[in-house]
Amino acid sequence: MKLFEKKKVEKRRKDEDLFKVVDSTLSPRTYVLLEEIASKLNIDYYLGAISSGKEAKVYPAKTFDGKYYAVKIYYVSTSASKRAIQKYTFGDKRFEDIKATNTRKLIITWARKEFKNLSIMYESGVNVPKPILVKENILVMDFIGENGKRAPLLKELSEDEITKDLYDEVISQLEIMVNKAKLVHGDLSEYNIMVWDKVYIIDVSQAIFIESENAIDLLIRDIENVNKFFSSKGIEVYSTEDILKRLNITK
Repeated sequence: MKLFEKKKVEKRRKDEDLFKVVDSTLSPRTYVLLEEIASKLNIDYYLGAISSGKEAKVYPAKTFDGKYYAVKIYYVSTSASKRAIQKYTFGDKRFEDIKATNTRKLIITWARKEFKNLSIMYESGVNVPKPILVKENILVMDFIGENGKRAPLLKELSEDEITKDLYDEVISQLEIMVNKAKLVHGDLSEYNIMVWDKVYIIDVSQAIFIESENAIDLLIRDIENVNKFFSSKGIEVYSTEDILKRLNITK
């Protein structure tokens, strides 16, 4: 076998070992980045997606020493959410100098924004997955769950698991997010709250600073979403006005 053919075979074997489930929606560039990240973080292999949305998919990655990471990969070939991404990104003073002339650049900025929001929240004491690194359209975080199986979302809990204490914990996280991190989630609901050893807030790419335009309206919507879910499960909730007072915010 010729030398270059041997190298191609070895490379293919390495790819097959690294990617337990090959995803046709990922670009060739993304696979290259995943290989670089695997080398940097001592990753043994990537597993199949554990969640999928309009903007991204999340994959577990297992290291050689048995640790798991959550690898969020933003699509670079879709413009389905481009308008929303532009709205939340270019309305953020931290990204005023960003001029995304194409979808890929816009998505890379969006990934950086989520990494930055996670970092601020994590350092402020909000229960979020610890951010590890961001590389172009790939965000790596600590894995919430066990052995590659993610923790359940709030919406996936059984009726008897949804309690007043759990509601209070969610409101407490909201308070830390607003009062300490100075951020508003902007899309908080039972779909992006995980429950494991404690409550975790996820999917924070669209989060904006509390002083931003429309931040209070988004905060009120977050509160109402949370209240609607818990109320539907028979939990007595606080009024939106009372929660805003707790957050030192007046309408």
